[in-house]
Amino acid sequence: MKRRRRICVALSATVVLSAAGAALAATVTPPAGTPNMAAMVLQPSDLAAGAVAGREGYAAAPAGFTAQYDGTFTTASTPDGISYYAIGDFVAIAPSAATASAFVASETRVFRSKAGHKLLDAVIISAAGKKAHLKARDIKYESLGSIGVGQGSFAETIGLHVKHVSVHEDVVLFGQGTTYAFLIMTARPGEKVPTSDATALAGAIDAHITSVLGATGSTGTTGATGST
Repeated sequence: MKRRRRICVALSATVVLSAAGAALAATVTPPAGTPNMAAMVLQPSDLAAGAVAGREGYAAAPAGFTAQYDGTFTTASTPDGISYYAIGDFVAIAPSAATASAFVASETRVFRSKAGHKLLDAVIISAAGKKAHLKARDIKYESLGSIGVGQGSFAETIGLHVKHVSVHEDVVLFGQGTTYAFLIMTARPGEKVPTSDATALAGAIDAHITSVLGATGSTGTTGATGST
């Protein structure tokens, strides 16, 4: 069980790092006047009762963006009854929709290209550690294409198979106005993520972003936020 846990954690962490372009930094203070980004990410109400929240808060944003908020559920089930090892998401906000759109396109190229997969392979193998004995051939990618959420959505399944352990994870990225959103769902060992679940949760994030951006006078804290 400990071995399976290590593999799950390695896969989850490395995909998020690749999407963000850098390691998640310690909680930071967002610029004054930042919209309430805590309301943009997944909320407990989007999941079945009993979801356990992990670390969340404002983090260092990608280059060209003004703020980023990360949310994580270390244990969660979707309303259709499927239980997950972890569900995480983050939303980054830029000064312009053009910046967000360009970032979505850039990240999509990474996730759908052979060159990008090689980069992801290297990161995943390194993060898993030598004891996992992971090799590139143990990591498989399946493009799911657009899921019709926000602008320029792209989804992909990443599967890791080693030592009779199988872990699947779906990643979804999309833009919405001046924001970039990323969702990562890690299934329990031996299980897969239904595309319907990934689509539903991405849609919930999209709705939250639209609601916050459209609210008059909706601003976030000017101090550091986050929980452990």
